[in-house]
Amino acid sequence: MSEMTATMNDMQQTRPRQYRGWLQVVAVVLLLEIGGILGGLTGFLPLGAILSVLLPLAAAWYFLRREGVSWRSLAIGRRLSGQQLLGYTALATVVAYGLVLAAGAIVPWLGLSPPDYSLLSELLEGNLTMYLWFLIPVAWGSAAFGEELLVRGFLLHRLEGLTGTVVALFLQASIFAAAHFYQGVSGMINVFLVGMVFGCIYLRCGRSLLPVFLAHGLVDTIGITGLYLGLLST
Repeated sequence: MSEMTATMNDMQQTRPRQYRGWLQVVAVVLLLEIGGILGGLTGFLPLGAILSVLLPLAAAWYFLRREGVSWRSLAIGRRLSGQQLLGYTALATVVAYGLVLAAGAIVPWLGLSPPDYSLLSELLEGNLTMYLWFLIPVAWGSAAFGEELLVRGFLLHRLEGLTGTVVALFLQASIFAAAHFYQGVSGMINVFLVGMVFGCIYLRCGRSLLPVFLAHGLVDTIGITGLYLGLLST
């Protein structure tokens, strides 16, 4: 009887924690979209990209602070040597690009259109000012730094506690992909694959965000530069 009572008490303590955890995940995902919409209303697309990350990051910071969890514990796990940092960064970048290229070869067989970069292409092609806006505050700021803190840091950490590591990896990559819906279905598939690679590298290197931060920045820099030069227009 005492064991049953103890089990029921554990369940009662766990349910509120899980309930709050799922609410936090939903709140962060909704704020991703709300931030993008609010930024888009300004008519300045880079601001939409920045706000779509700043608002959920602020919420995640509040949730973590209430629980006494520091960003440092999520972003700086095992200290990496210079060689390890370069190795993991290269691995994340190469594998991510390899999977995206492989997906690009398979997508036509599935009857899907290529990723839709038309909106960004029209804005960036030959426009140096907009290119620098997207390169520095967006690609290396809100995307590489902000999204990695939010998705691989907070969301993966929270989802792992709610579902387990494997399911959390899948869910964080799905959320990451959904936030890039403007690229179309095939674009979301690419982003999902990149999210899975970055999530696995983050866990493999001892939960250090630095390799995936650098890889994310490099991947976005190559993409944005291609759009600026007119190489990725679709």
